[in-house]
Parts: sequence; C-alpha cells; structure tokens
Amino acid sequence: PPAPPRMSPIRGHKVRLHLYDVTTAPAVKSLNDAAQHLGLGALHAGVEVHGVEFSFAYHEYGGPGIITYKPMHIDQHRYRETVLMGTTALSRGDTAALIRAMQPEWPAAGYDLLRRNCCSFADELCVRLGVGHIPERVNRLAGAGAVLADRALFAREAVRPAWQAGAALADSAVDTLRVLDQRYGIRQQASFAAASAAGGASVLRSWIGDALGRRAAAAGGPAAAGPA
Repeated sequence: PPAPPRMSPIRGHKVRLHLYDVTTAPAVKSLNDAAQHLGLGALHAGVEVHGVEFSFAYHEYGGPGIITYKPMHIDQHRYRETVLMGTTALSRGDTAALIRAMQPEWPAAGYDLLRRNCCSFADELCVRLGVGHIPERVNRLAGAGAVLADRALFAREAVRPAWQAGAALADSAVDTLRVLDQRYGIRQQASFAAASAAGGASVLRSWIGDALGRRAAAAGGPAAAGPA
C-alpha cells in the first residue's frame, strides 16, 4: 500500500521579549550594567509577535495604555537585549483579537510604576500567548520597590491613630482655652495683672527712695538714691 503522506511539523510564531534601559540616560545604562550581576535592573519591556512589538505605558490622553511600535525601536529607551520566549500557536488575527480583549484591562490611567507597569503587561501577554512568564529578574527591582512602598504605607497607617489622637487632644485644648477666655476674660486679666505688677514695682521703688532719703536727712548726710 502507498505510504501515508508526510505531515509537515506545525510551527508556531516566535515570541520575543525585548528589554531596554529605562530612558536613554547613560547613568541608567551604567546602573543596569552593574545591577545585572545581582539580577536587578531598571528595565522597559516589550513583547514582539508577528513582527509587531506591544507594550504598556502611561499617557495623559487617557484611553487604552497598550502601545505598539517597530520591534526594538522605541525612542524613549535604550535597547539592551532580547529573550526568546518560545512560540505561540495564535495567528496574527488571534493575536489582534487578544490585544483588543486586553485593552480595557490595561488603561493608561491604571499604569503604576511599581505594581502595574510595562513589565507586568509583558508578563501577562506572554502567559496569554502560551509561552509562560517572563524572567523574574526583569521586574524584580519594581517588585522590591513595591514591597518597600507597602511597608512604608503600613508604618504610616500604624502611627496614624496616635497622630490623630494627638491632633484631637491639641484641638480640644485650644477649644477649651478659647471658651475660658470668652467666659472669664483670661487674656484681659493677664494684661491687667501685668500692668498692676509694673505699677506696683514703680510704687515700691518710689517708697524705698523716700525711706532712704528720710534716713539720710535724719543723719545729716546727702540723700541716697533709691534703686533704679
């Protein structure tokens, strides 16, 4: 019998993860060069499939945050490296439908530098393309920053009740003093007491001067000056 026809192996479409130094500043490149040995980096990420690169960004116009551009060509960042993630069975049309479905989930206003950024988007897109998660090192720096931010927020919230109690106590004290002042004229009495004290001191100085003068006159000497 004739041999069965040979079936051509099914080949998927390559999915590439392109990584960039955030911004084109030389200092960021130097930082990433040093930090890569620690598995860290300040990186921008984009996913290329079917000859188009997809990423996620904030922009002031609102609407969807998913952006597209020519692979490895984005002016705002410096290209660093490419990671081959594998192949996807999704056709060009299926990929376009996937991006349309993801657009409402990734609005520009939802961009967060630490928790929902271009690397977060690249990870989800790769998973939905069927090639798995992106390397952990890509978003590790942002993840560490998110942990620190969460801890700072926790510390701030932990001291908030004490701060609020102190502020309430201070406000209560001010209100109490204001009521007492209105009722008893504390500030007016304090001013009167200060004026009385000043007047009393003047009378006392005059009395001491007179006494010393009389003593000197009785002794037949010159009058002594009283205290200033």
